[in-house]
Amino acid sequence: MDYYYNFETFNITHLADQYRGKTIEELFPNHAVVRNEMGQFMEIVWKDEEFQCDLKLSRSKTKILRNLKTVYYIGDNIERQLNRKGVKSLHDLKINLKYNVSAHRLLNLIESKNYKGLCKNKNIYDLDVAFCFDLEELLFIDIETLGLYDSPIIMIGLGYFKNNKFEIHILFARDLEEEIAICEHLKSEMFPKFPCFVTYNGKSFDIPYIANRFMYFFDENPMVAEVDVPYERSNTKFHHIDLYHNCRRKYKGSFENYTLTDMEEKLLDLKRDNEMPSGIVGLCYKKYLNAPLRYIGLVKEVIDHNYWDIFSMPLILQKLLED
Repeated sequence: MDYYYNFETFNITHLADQYRGKTIEELFPNHAVVRNEMGQFMEIVWKDEEFQCDLKLSRSKTKILRNLKTVYYIGDNIERQLNRKGVKSLHDLKINLKYNVSAHRLLNLIESKNYKGLCKNKNIYDLDVAFCFDLEELLFIDIETLGLYDSPIIMIGLGYFKNNKFEIHILFARDLEEEIAICEHLKSEMFPKFPCFVTYNGKSFDIPYIANRFMYFFDENPMVAEVDVPYERSNTKFHHIDLYHNCRRKYKGSFENYTLTDMEEKLLDLKRDNEMPSGIVGLCYKKYLNAPLRYIGLVKEVIDHNYWDIFSMPLILQKLLED
């Protein structure tokens, strides 16, 4: 995320004027107030029954089986030689005297869906083990913050599939004191239900940022095992598919930029209704805190921005899984 705290390149007047005088509750009737031992916050929920996304996680299994370079001592040249001889998958290597032991080991990991063991292989990426998870085990995550470093999280967007519907949940701090209740909800209610995160550049930003806020509020990071040093790694418990790095890898040289909105427009042919750049989210929220009725339109735009961030991620994941 690139933060710049001025409005020189983006006119907010029409956004502020359009909804002036309304309340957040009026603009989002699909809201509820969530309470826990740390306080309360607003949750805004969308359940899209017509979400056009056909995620076939099993496609990643086919990719691994065809990637002979996952076997030790097989590189590009040897893989091409084996392909020319009709060896197209790891199953074909089971009768090869030189590579059968390694192939059997990999196939056992694949069949048992041992994603942690598979990810130790340098030729297997986070996306490649998507088949190890059910669709409803994926948690799509995107955060909005007041600033770039050590600032409060003001909003967390969550998306997940439930009963064949894609649900988007926006956890919104109506004031800065509600951040701790959002973090508690994330730690206690959400993370235990989902073994796999999906983000866009979340390995560099969202997940380390959340880990830092967990340490700030609770002096613990539930995303690491007890044997791990909390500050050493932000997440060791959960698998994490970062769409940003996979887009750069798969579409290398195809696009000038690889931001989320770039991928929406160029990869998905999707033009979001929301127009707010991420760089002014923090200042818009500050203006809203100072004068909620006057600047309600700005925070609505921030919520819409977060909504679209979550909405597009399953669609990008679908594209990445396609051959």
